[in-house]
Amino acid sequence: MLFDDVKSYVDSMILYSDGFDSVDEKVQRKAVNNAESILYSVYKRYNPDKNPLPVEAVAYQAVYMLTKDDSELRAERGVTYVGFNGVAMNLASKQRVIAPDVIRILGRRVGSYSVTVSQTNRSDFTSDTFER
Repeated sequence: MLFDDVKSYVDSMILYSDGFDSVDEKVQRKAVNNAESILYSVYKRYNPDKNPLPVEAVAYQAVYMLTKDDSELRAERGVTYVGFNGVAMNLASKQRVIAPDVIRILGRRVGSYSVTVSQTNRSDFTSDTFER
């Protein structure tokens, strides 16, 4: 994906992009590359060559990654409780790796698998199955 396309989309369409706007271009490029990598790994129906991700999805993911606060980053690493000087905070166990706006654009990732009947225990038994 072209960095300039994502940057242009962020500049013209995303209102709360302070986290993206406040970092230098090197960090912005890293965020765009990382956002693209994450989205391609999660949304398998997209492919860089045949079916690329929409620019808006990568832009929202890059902005989301750069605007996460400390507590969200801790929760992603498994921390569930933080306390300091009598102030405590329970962190949600739900990990939000994908930006809510990306889910709105691309939909939820739905996993499925299929197996043939012969790969399950539901296939017909043959007569030699019960021989003793």
